Amino acid sequence: MAASKSAVLSSLAPDEKRRAALEVLENFIPHREDDTGDALVATDIGISFGGLQAVKAVNMTVPARHMVGLIGPNGAGKSTTFDLINGMKRPDTGTVNFFGKDVTNTKPWDRAMLGMSRTFQSNKISPDLSVADNLLSGAHKMIEGNMASAILGIGKARRSERAARAAAYAMAQLLDIDRHWNEYAGNLDFGSQRRIEIGRSIISGPRLLLLDEPSAGLDARESSALFTLVRRLHLDLGLTVLLVEHYVRAVMETCDYIYVLNQGALMAEGTPREIAHNEEVRTQYLGSLFDASDISFGGENH
Repeated sequence: MAASKSAVLSSLAPDEKRRAALEVLENFIPHREDDTGDALVATDIGISFGGLQAVKAVNMTVPARHMVGLIGPNGAGKSTTFDLINGMKRPDTGTVNFFGKDVTNTKPWDRAMLGMSRTFQSNKISPDLSVADNLLSGAHKMIEGNMASAILGIGKARRSERAARAAAYAMAQLLDIDRHWNEYAGNLDFGSQRRIEIGRSIISGPRLLLLDEPSAGLDARESSALFTLVRRLHLDLGLTVLLVEHYVRAVMETCDYIYVLNQGALMAEGTPREIAHNEEVRTQYLGSLFDASDISFGGENH
């Protein structure tokens, strides 16, 4: 299916090819017309390890269909906050609500079933599987039919598997890794592996996509290219995204709203432009040499 799809799309112009791939993917992943209001509301969440309070009464809201960034210096508590949001850790105080449902005490896999999908700083792909199989693994929830029909390749399972394979190939095209479709993921460069992990999360049809340091291990050029792809997919598919990231410029150019943590506490929040010109943020985090004059701030020009 992917091979025939590739043959058809190879004759299309780049813009037509992208539109065709988006149509395939949009027809596969669950529609989110009802995802309105606030996707995530974290209220006064906090956690301590021994005598150290790692996160202190943090409040954070992620509106549906928005792209929100979480930044701060090393050790600020960003990844721990992510762990509290997706259930890897249970907060000592506060609550986490996901589209109006209290998920504070639910497990990560239960939140995943509700539509909360997360990537990690280190790639969690399967290096011994092909790009195709890695992406297909993200679509397993949407493949219908029982085990017997799946093994025999008949009925709903066969049709559903074909649709999943077409969607996975479309995802590979949108992330510009379709040329590696049949290659082992472990043989690819780190940037391509990162795209596989993000693509696998997106194809699962998340209501909220949590990206933990997506540009970790990438140089500035690779990071910019990756963020451009993520922003386009966010806009094209109506994705709701919360990301932790150390590459501040990319966050300011792609996100609609930003939270800044420092020593486990919320230091500031606001639009990218407001954060770039916040004196406390500049003094304690960005530094006096930070230049915002040539940044195309997210949410203003998209």
